[in-house]
This record gives sequence, C-alpha cells and structure tokens, in this order.
Amino acid sequence: MEVGEEIIRRWKKGERDAFDTVYEVYKNLALRTAYLICKNQADSEDIVQETFVKCHLHIRELKKEKEFKAWMLKILVRCSWQFLKKKNRELPDDEIVVRFQDQEIPGLLDIELKKEREREIFSSIQKLSDKHRVVIILYYYDELSVKEIAKELVDLYAKRQAREGFAYGKDTVWQTEFEEMFPYE
Repeated sequence: MEVGEEIIRRWKKGERDAFDTVYEVYKNLALRTAYLICKNQADSEDIVQETFVKCHLHIRELKKEKEFKAWMLKILVRCSWQFLKKKNRELPDDEIVVRFQDQEIPGLLDIELKKEREREIFSSIQKLSDKHRVVIILYYYDELSVKEIAKELVDLYAKRQAREGFAYGKDTVWQTEFEEMFPYE
C-alpha cells in the first residue's frame, strides 16, 4: 500500500497523524530492507528508527511527494551503510527468512522446497558486491522501478565519491568477467 501525496503534504505541515500513517504503511518495508542489508533484527530496528527520524527532520526538503518511497529508501540504505561502517564489520552470511503475505497454507514438502529455494536465492545474492546487492534488494524486494533506483543510486554514489574519493569498491574478478561478457549498452 502506498500513501497518497496529500498525506505527505499534511506531514510536511506538521500533522502528527500524517506521520503516524506513513510510518504504519512503510515500517515493515523498511524493516525488511534494513534486515536484508545488515542481517540483524536489532540493528534493523535501530536503522529504521534512525531512518524515520531523519525523514521527519528533513521532510520539508522532499520536493515531490509522489517520490517519498524512493526518498525514504535512499535514506534507509544510507543509514544502513553508515551503521555497518560504524560497526566496522562485513555483512554476515546468515540466512534470511523471506516472509510472504497472506498465502494458502502449503504442505510440508512445499514449505521445505520454498525454504531451499530461498536459501539458494539468498546465497546467490550474498555473493554479489554491495552495489549489486542493494540494487537487487531495492528492485525485487522493495519493488522500486529501475528509473527510481538509478536516480537514487547515482545521487548516492556521486555524494559518496565527492566525500570519500570513491563510490564503491573495486569489482571482483567474476564481476569484471560478467560485465565483459554482457556489456552495458
């Protein structure tokens, strides 16, 4: 469910109910995204809290209300990276549990097959570099469009490059080979 532009406008004007509505709509999406990035439930909750605090403090800077979701996720990704950097640790290879919305109760075999498929997908995602993993999470799990992801990540990497002198780490050998086999056109 998305919130309407009117609710965001009301939030910008300082209405507490509007903030509460936005929080209720996006808190599960934010928690799932933070968890997929940092792989720790407690850390995810801290990141989501920090994200919504930053959103609240900077809501008046949001130019287009219809782009709130992408803007909030950009802040969340940045908070996640800052949190991980502060913790000075690599992303662990813990398993994740992908929760599906109201579906029929499957049989035991179906559950086991689904869990195995989720482990394989998770394992494949974890082999990706940070820059590729974030794109996969934003596209498949958070359902952002390619255009929204590109716009937000270009802004994010440009700011990081200006601040730190680099946007992201050097590609691994297999990433370089993959990009040579399938060049971006």
